[in-house]
Amino acid sequence: MAKAQKSPDAIDYYNHLAYRCHEKGDKAGAARNFLLYLEEPRRRGMTAAQQDSLYKADKRVYDQAAVNAMYLFFSTGDMDGVLKAMPYGRRIEKGVSNVYITSMEAAKEKGMNDLYLELLKEGVVKCPQNESFADQLIEYYEKTGNPGKAQAELDNLIAQHPESADLWYIKGALYFNAEKRDNISARSCFSKAIALDEQHVRACAAMGNTYIQDVNELRNQGKFPLFFSGSNQQVKQSVYKKELAEVQTYYYNARTYLEMARRMAPEKYPLWGEQLLSCYKILNQKDKYDALYKEMNEE
Repeated sequence: MAKAQKSPDAIDYYNHLAYRCHEKGDKAGAARNFLLYLEEPRRRGMTAAQQDSLYKADKRVYDQAAVNAMYLFFSTGDMDGVLKAMPYGRRIEKGVSNVYITSMEAAKEKGMNDLYLELLKEGVVKCPQNESFADQLIEYYEKTGNPGKAQAELDNLIAQHPESADLWYIKGALYFNAEKRDNISARSCFSKAIALDEQHVRACAAMGNTYIQDVNELRNQGKFPLFFSGSNQQVKQSVYKKELAEVQTYYYNARTYLEMARRMAPEKYPLWGEQLLSCYKILNQKDKYDALYKEMNEE
């Protein structure tokens, strides 16, 4: 926990008292005093505008106090305290995963499901570096069993935060994971996510997967029977080659995006590894297949 940087004056009293409590090992006392410091402008009868001006003038110190209060309340099991400090933590603009993790845990423990979902949505937007928030929101929507409502809520969120690549990724993932998979709509969403964030590894990997799934679905519909039978008798060479060329078109597209994901996250084999091996196999790129297979199995 960062140390207080200023000598105390009247309005800073509780902040410095909190650090003294913490130095003595009194986490509960420290948490209470950080919260008192955050609430002091309101207790003094300042208007909302005056409070906002004060918080902005000393933003770094107030933000740190909010983080400290939430962490300490959480570490002592005081979920009511976490929720009292939460509004101050939510003012922090970005890079505050722990604020949302502790807030969501507190909301869940208190049975406040609407607040939990509100915080999760906000966390996706404000903490794009935390992939677990996107995963949790995907899981939440999938469990509702109402894809139409989920897509409508995401459309509303995207309208509010059009710069969020993660929201487009989540929307695409829901199309891709749906019982009636929609690869075309999924690709449109993943493409928008990549346009917003060229380094969005999971959108690139997911985009590649849609092309492989296209082939699987066409195969289930009876397409490419000769190619997938493993038969390439001389008499059927022309048909086989035609099927091979069509299948490879999908895998060329898949390879492009999967290799992008590999370049950005070479250590994340579960995200792109097996799918890229499939691409190399179908595209008859034995050297690349062998090198990647060896690399993955040496880890």
